[in-house]
Amino acid sequence: MRTISYEFEFEDNTNWKYDLQFDDEQRLIPSPTKENRAWTKLEFNKCSHCPLNNTEHPQCPVARDIDDIVEKSKNCFSYKVSKITARTPERDYTKTCATQQGLQSIFGLIMASSGCPHLSWLRPLARFHLPFANPDETLFRVLSLQLLSEFFANQRVEASASKEALAKLYKAVEIVNHTFIGRVRGYCSGDADKNALAGLDLFIQLFELHQHSDFKPLQKYFTK
Repeated sequence: MRTISYEFEFEDNTNWKYDLQFDDEQRLIPSPTKENRAWTKLEFNKCSHCPLNNTEHPQCPVARDIDDIVEKSKNCFSYKVSKITARTPERDYTKTCATQQGLQSIFGLIMASSGCPHLSWLRPLARFHLPFANPDETLFRVLSLQLLSEFFANQRVEASASKEALAKLYKAVEIVNHTFIGRVRGYCSGDADKNALAGLDLFIQLFELHQHSDFKPLQKYFTK
């Protein structure tokens, strides 16, 4: 079992701390919640392409797993500065920044590991979680993930096919992100959670811009 912790320390001496535990396949182990809040129900603003049914999954797996974080941050504004420390078994990362950036990092980790059928392909990235990743780092990691996935599936690895496959996967992720912003909009008076989710969606737009290119922003790292 692996544990990744996030701690937010604010200037008013308040803090949030989250300990996330994962099984050997990097699936998040849900923590018991005191109540099943209405916004976490599967049928509440359900994604249009969700294959889950209410009988087997009364709660949206992503909403269930970020519920505790949303409950604490629902009145927080994105520009509020905090010192954020992410602790993984291998190393610690610390950054003083807008709370939104820390929430974006932890939301991305949880969403990839929660069991959502449209996000589970990102689970290997959660195993090698990189807190506060910038767009170039994320682009590099996602392209590497796709090529490695095809390698393990014994498929012929071709750049054009990889880009098309990623585009299809990200279309499904985009629906989840947009729907989730609507899911939390009516529950949170602050904007930190909503902007954190919107920030995750910005990468999809970045990928779409590069989809038909040769990913030139990364090419410079491979020149001899």
